Amino acid sequence: MSGKIDFFQSRHAGVDIAWSCFKSKCEKGIVLFLTGRAEYFLKYVPFFERLNAIGFTVFALDHRGQGASGRMLAESRKGYVEDFDFYVDDAESFLADRVLGYADGKPVFLVSHSMGGAIALLLAARRPEAFTKIVFTSPMWGLLYDMPVSLVKIIVKGACRLGFGRSYAFGKSANDHLKPFERTHLTQSVENYMKQQRFVTENPSFALGGPSFRWVCESMKAIKKLPEAAAKVKVPVLLVQAGNDAVVDNSAQDRVASNFADCRKIIVEKGFHELLNEKREFYEKTVSAIADFIDF
Repeated sequence: MSGKIDFFQSRHAGVDIAWSCFKSKCEKGIVLFLTGRAEYFLKYVPFFERLNAIGFTVFALDHRGQGASGRMLAESRKGYVEDFDFYVDDAESFLADRVLGYADGKPVFLVSHSMGGAIALLLAARRPEAFTKIVFTSPMWGLLYDMPVSLVKIIVKGACRLGFGRSYAFGKSANDHLKPFERTHLTQSVENYMKQQRFVTENPSFALGGPSFRWVCESMKAIKKLPEAAAKVKVPVLLVQAGNDAVVDNSAQDRVASNFADCRKIIVEKGFHELLNEKREFYEKTVSAIADFIDF
């Protein structure tokens, strides 16, 4: 089963959700990993192998509408979700039906990145008994925009009400994932960025472009729920923050984090958003922090 892509059907419209298990030969705990928007879990195999080496088997899925999972729209590169809770429902089904049964009493840790951090927090609030510790890297607890958030809300809500929810949000397109390295603010590693570019070029079905108005609207609704969700989480939490994040709002992360019962924060100074796809110095600091936090 290790590394093989399998599928389960979502309770919502029967969308096929891709998942896999990366088994450790010296297993002492289980990690459920949730990726960010437009990602696919195969991107994180090197990280999973690091976790495997210290005794953690990793379960990961591709969220609906991205990676190897089924799409909801005919235009497969459009970032879309009907309801943000559908992401959470899919993750909860995966947790209940596959992860916890496999764990059989071993500790389960929740690790996530970016959009996966919003999904993970809402999942943890639903299932607070399921996890021993939780890790968030660059979580999407607030987005950065080129205009005031209040104006963004008016625009995206208006677009959805007028029937443009399935249209790309302003300035976004099917080819957003093909931006040249110099125009991105995701990672400072040219090698890692080009590796992912080659992957989606060779596997075009994995490619995902920019978000739709509906995705932005649903994400904003979900973000409003996060402070209340954080208050329900009583297990230890690690927040790994990218010092030079240009995608998500670090001040929003701090506001949400203040609601946890037990939260430790590490700032990776000068790191960009994709800390687990960053230059070696930033990547190693991030991985070491995660390993030190969950290892026992």
